[in-house]
Amino acid sequence: MCPEKPTTVPISAPGLGLPNPIQYYPYQSPRLPASESEKEAYERGVKAGKREAENQKNPYPDNSELAKAYEHGYLDGQKIRFTDIP
Repeated sequence: MCPEKPTTVPISAPGLGLPNPIQYYPYQSPRLPASESEKEAYERGVKAGKREAENQKNPYPDNSELAKAYEHGYLDGQKIRFTDIP
């Protein structure tokens, strides 16, 4: 079996005026402002982190934006707790 040869020369997407789908963009898309519920989840995490509530499980669904906000707040609360130690 012999490989088929293309009958036309391939044209790249930019050559047609289209964006290159394989192109790497070094910047991330801008993040939308946090919702009120994300702010509340963050604050709840900060309070838990400050009081060292390690046994307290993240109350939000796994991999949700609220769970991420809670985790960030928890870590920030821990940082505050450790910097306040004399």
